[in-house]
Amino acid sequence: EGWNTALLEASGRGGFVMKVQVVRGQHIMAGIAPADADISGIVHQEAGHYIYSSSLTWYGEGAAGNAVAGLTSRKLAAGEELHIRYVIKPQPELAVSLDGKSFTPVPAELQRARYVPCVSLCNSDATVQIEDLVDACEQRACEGCKLLQDRLWQDRRFTDCTVTCGSSDFQCHRAVLANTSAVWWTAFESSFRE
Repeated sequence: EGWNTALLEASGRGGFVMKVQVVRGQHIMAGIAPADADISGIVHQEAGHYIYSSSLTWYGEGAAGNAVAGLTSRKLAAGEELHIRYVIKPQPELAVSLDGKSFTPVPAELQRARYVPCVSLCNSDATVQIEDLVDACEQRACEGCKLLQDRLWQDRRFTDCTVTCGSSDFQCHRAVLANTSAVWWTAFESSFRE
């Protein structure tokens, strides 16, 4: 009947948002821990940064003292959700929210380490959801790809093949088709015609 801890996976290179909902009990520590943290002990007393569901208080890097995380000091009620956002770039930042919209930064000095979502429960139950964040560079790259894709579709001046489907002809770019489909790649490498 002690604390049970789990390190969770998040694949987003930009960070993640962890949504924790209390089902039963009040002893839930939710936050971030180094990916290589030893979870055999009470991890929130040793490494990482956590919000305690019984008081919405922040505990950081095993510090004995704690500070209120910018939220009203109170218990998180059954059914309520706590949102914890960890952003990697440009500077690592941990923030919390009760509504999932307005986040308050936690006064933590985060190291440039690989942090993962971490939840510790003691005689409590909770549901946890992880949503990966896309970092700003990756977002701009995606937007750039979409812009390029739209331009290639709308501007047909440099097309180099025609795809005929029924009575419709589509002017296309071989390089685009070949790199999006192994079938097209094979077709363009040979004198494929159907």
